[in-house]
Amino acid sequence: MNSDDLIKATAKAMPDMDTSGIKCNQITRGGSDRDYFRMTLRDKSTLIVMCYTQERPDNLKFIPSSKILKKIGAHIPEIIHHDEINMTIWMEDLGSDHLWDHRESEWDKRKQLYKLVVDEISNIHSHNESNMDADDISKLEPSFDETLYQWEQDYFFDHFLFYYSRRAPSYQNALRQEAQFKDLINRLVSPKKFLIHRDLQSQNIIIHKSKPYLIDYQGLRFGLREYDIASLVYDPYVTFTKSQRNEIINYAFEERNKNEWEPLFDACCCQRLMQALGAYSRLGNELGKTEFLRFIPRALENLREILEDTYILPSLTPYLSEEAISL
Repeated sequence: MNSDDLIKATAKAMPDMDTSGIKCNQITRGGSDRDYFRMTLRDKSTLIVMCYTQERPDNLKFIPSSKILKKIGAHIPEIIHHDEINMTIWMEDLGSDHLWDHRESEWDKRKQLYKLVVDEISNIHSHNESNMDADDISKLEPSFDETLYQWEQDYFFDHFLFYYSRRAPSYQNALRQEAQFKDLINRLVSPKKFLIHRDLQSQNIIIHKSKPYLIDYQGLRFGLREYDIASLVYDPYVTFTKSQRNEIINYAFEERNKNEWEPLFDACCCQRLMQALGAYSRLGNELGKTEFLRFIPRALENLREILEDTYILPSLTPYLSEEAISL
């Protein structure tokens, strides 16, 4: 839908709104198949419009997820109107100040923002099957399970190693069959699941009135809390020193036993970074969104760091060395 069509759709959807002189500009951010526009009304107020498709099933979960998150008190944009037939959503404009925009801020200021994000996501993580309505649960994306974790690992092999490994495909396929990858999945599927964002990285968090607001949460589902924190602190869009990262990790898990959360966290970091590398490569090499390719080196560096500090996927380490990867 172009800007003119969107203005006409707005006038039809909300006839009480003064749409004369309205301006509509497309916002380009992210790797989804959703289009975002910022509308500026005659009185200078603004709103965001999202146009989506049915190509990705999770697009259809944005409205149900919004209702669930609003019910539990999460900070998200207000939904103004939803045209289900034309797959268009009008919502509150929270501005353009993403957590990502603070990546160069002095650490004391940046640290406080990350702690606020941890506080925000902790509220969401306090919900699970025991304290949520069955009807709400039925509207979530399918929970993290063996199938989804396997899909993430295959995504890494098919879309990252396939493009960048200097090793022959036969070696890559042999690596894929190593028991340690199955062991990683087994480690991740057994613990109790909680409500998670699933893509908690800096470009999916807006700072509005000094508070973090979550966006792009259509992947809301049950999974491991550690997966969200791994997504936040090993986010390839930004950089941390080890000391800075550890400050946020320790804050996130300060009320839990380290022997309980640390093995799961390390496993989630490996899993999440493999998924991210697959996503960046697919977006850049297959879908033409080449801007995502510039995040591969940092994601790869993060994964190498995790593998060096743990003994989770020892067979993968040599495949990710500078000699084995051609970027």
